[in-house]
Amino acid sequence: MKEMNIKSLILAFTLLLTATACVNASEAEKEASKGFTLEGTSNLVEKSLVILSRITDAKLEIEDSAYTDKKGDFSFKKLGYDESTLYYLTFGNTQPPGIPLILENGAKVTAEVTKSSGYTAKIAGGRYNASMQKLYDIYTGHEAKMAAFNTEVATIDPGSATEELRANTTQRYTDMITGRTNDIEEFIKTEPASPATYFAVMYLFQKPEPKFILLGKDVMTKGLPNSLYTKNLAAMAAQVGPVVEGAMAPEINLATPDGGTLALSSLRGKVVLIDFWASWCGPCRKENPAVKAIYEKYKNKGFEIYGVSLDNDGAKWKAAIAKDELTWKHVSELKGWTSSAGKAYGVSSIPATFLIDKEGRIVKSGFRSHQLEGLLMQLLD
Repeated sequence: MKEMNIKSLILAFTLLLTATACVNASEAEKEASKGFTLEGTSNLVEKSLVILSRITDAKLEIEDSAYTDKKGDFSFKKLGYDESTLYYLTFGNTQPPGIPLILENGAKVTAEVTKSSGYTAKIAGGRYNASMQKLYDIYTGHEAKMAAFNTEVATIDPGSATEELRANTTQRYTDMITGRTNDIEEFIKTEPASPATYFAVMYLFQKPEPKFILLGKDVMTKGLPNSLYTKNLAAMAAQVGPVVEGAMAPEINLATPDGGTLALSSLRGKVVLIDFWASWCGPCRKENPAVKAIYEKYKNKGFEIYGVSLDNDGAKWKAAIAKDELTWKHVSELKGWTSSAGKAYGVSSIPATFLIDKEGRIVKSGFRSHQLEGLLMQLLD
């Protein structure tokens, strides 16, 4: 009996020690999760200043700094924020160029920094730095192309440049800007929601583009609904007008010539041209033959036209449709300039055009028939 008591005591003591060790380990894990670590390697000389700042919409807020050692290495270890947060590494001072990265409590991040004409970096670790690296490669790649272009253009003698060379140079510049914008838009659309999405919307253009604010808000709302970045984009989106590019087209549901009704939303899944016009509008009627030709070419490929008349007289409206042989969809409430649809779309002159993608978003507005086909080719499969 005595032996059993001793064994029981030993077992109980062992279990107590094990439980204490587990508690201590758990506490250690909790403590470690409160902060992040950033380990950097570089080709910078010893005692180069490295500054870590938090990115805010107002400014870069310095949070810490370090000097490189003899190998060019540097490190940061500190408390972070409750959610994944955008930071920026700069070198020598707080001004760009620099390296964006995303840090959160518990993150162990590495940065390989190389200085040449500028700074390049490979960032790994943490929840979202793979996305940030992808975005960083996109915009720095375009910056490198633009720098090479500017160097080339600087060698051109303005006095001897031909009109053909000027036109070609202008077109190349336009194509480069368009390519950069398209690549960033594709990133926002296709990459999972993260603080990198917010960075793409807010900091890669002179000022945030309304269509990217709206797109970014939708992506972030689906993927990170509780993020402060999402809430900020949602607040900005609420200030964007209803018919800017990227916005969902406001609903229209008006009477058709045969006395029924037709909602714009019923055409979802097709690329739709909303065409505000009237029987008495000479420029509108003049556009019709060219628009008809395009409609015949693309109507079986997912294209539809939703004509909204600002007529007051129903007979004249129907007569113009018949005379011009306009076979697409037509609606009107026969209230002229007081039309609810016209007010919703801010129409103050006609013809007024809005091109809607298959999801119901406004892609382009204020264009004429000679521009329509090129836009359709980009949107139709």
